[in-house]
Amino acid sequence: MKASYWLWVALLLSWLSVPTACPAAPEGPTVYVTFWFDTEDFILPQADDAAKRLAEMFTARNVQATFKIVGEKARVLEERGRDDVILALARNDIAYHSTWHSVHPTPSEYCRDLGWHEGVSEFTRREGVGLDTLRRVFGVNASCYGQPGGSWTPQSYGALRAFGIPLYLDETSHVNVKNRPFWYCGTLNILRLGDCVLRTGWADEEVKETCDKFDRVHTSLIGEGGGIVSIYYHPCEFVHEQFWDGVNFAHGANPPRSQWKLPPLKSPEEQEQAFRAFEAFLDHIVRHPNVRLVTAREIPSLYPDRVYSHPFTAKDVRAIADAFQKQISYVEMPTKIVSAGEGLLALSQFVAGVDGRSKPQEVAVEFAYGPASRPQRFTAEGSFSWEAIRQAAKELVEVTQSAKQLPSLAWVAGEPVRLEDFAITLASIVVSEKYTGEVSLQHGELDAAKYVADDSPGLWGWVVFPDGFNAPAMMELAKLQAWTIKPAKLR
Repeated sequence: MKASYWLWVALLLSWLSVPTACPAAPEGPTVYVTFWFDTEDFILPQADDAAKRLAEMFTARNVQATFKIVGEKARVLEERGRDDVILALARNDIAYHSTWHSVHPTPSEYCRDLGWHEGVSEFTRREGVGLDTLRRVFGVNASCYGQPGGSWTPQSYGALRAFGIPLYLDETSHVNVKNRPFWYCGTLNILRLGDCVLRTGWADEEVKETCDKFDRVHTSLIGEGGGIVSIYYHPCEFVHEQFWDGVNFAHGANPPRSQWKLPPLKSPEEQEQAFRAFEAFLDHIVRHPNVRLVTAREIPSLYPDRVYSHPFTAKDVRAIADAFQKQISYVEMPTKIVSAGEGLLALSQFVAGVDGRSKPQEVAVEFAYGPASRPQRFTAEGSFSWEAIRQAAKELVEVTQSAKQLPSLAWVAGEPVRLEDFAITLASIVVSEKYTGEVSLQHGELDAAKYVADDSPGLWGWVVFPDGFNAPAMMELAKLQAWTIKPAKLR
């Protein structure tokens, strides 16, 4: 029978016998644990069986893992008639891991020299194909996305929102906020969690060491009031000695399909030891008190963004202005965390709404990406009339609402002004409450940009990249999107 028929059977069985959400968390702080598997090797047939075995381990324990599946992997499973693998995976959480993974060009390679809009369009074109395959084979949209290897790119985020994918789940150092979950480009990110990322080796003593480390991390997170642990593997690594893409696509190599080689296999004994080691690690976590396993589909509900659910009060706007005078970055408030971009828009809305002695009692903002480019010319200095500042604030809000993206510049009385300078100038106005006369232009820098890595050789160490690969323009674009970055607050 066709795989699509069995998928409906699998989904029905899943609804009947596997909970759509994990059991209610115990009272008090909880440690959430997410297991995810980059299911990518479409060359080695034994990797199919490894994925099935791992999926069934979770189903047998009435919990779920997230399987981030490459589009070509989904297609090959169908082509090979592996309905059994598709069924096993479908009873877990299905996520997305690019169309071709390591076949060149990878996302960082084809987005490297593209601007924001062209890069979003190209990512959508190339990766939308694999996502469509995934949706067709498994009957659901992906719960999250994670880049192939180290092939991260900021333009992917513009496509993810259009794809309806709310979470970026992976392990990389391109963007990081204090080794905890964060928001970037309007998408929840779990990218680098420091000690809260765990993997065990296959030897018995390694399993024990990792279980002990989990216990320590658990204690630490409980002390923080709860948190999340990220645990990831690849099904293929349970059965191979070398990654499939390292065998075929290392250092920019791109042989035709007819020349692809199978990676070498572990011995049957080594494979069994790997599965047993993982199973022992899984059981240690499942049986642990104050632990709840969650999938990528459940994680966004744990980290709600409250910025858009309630307007900013005048007191909130003043708090943002006070914070901006110290640094232009995200602002932590009692009930929400505000990105630099959201803060700029709140200040702009507020200043634009001042009418004589009347000031807005509240303002609302909508999500917007960071600027698509950096100004290529010198910007204004000196002083401007209050009315020119107010009009520029109004225009900035209008332009942002229309484009769903911050502009590269604010225009004050026909003069270009850097967004950083405009933001801190607005902050000084709100703090001083001087809504008349001349306004001196202040100068600032986007402190939030420090959470985005600088371009460096170490950032592009994935074996698949061509030798000497770098992407300075792309990482500069990534820093512009730091206007959107802020920590994610656990519910």
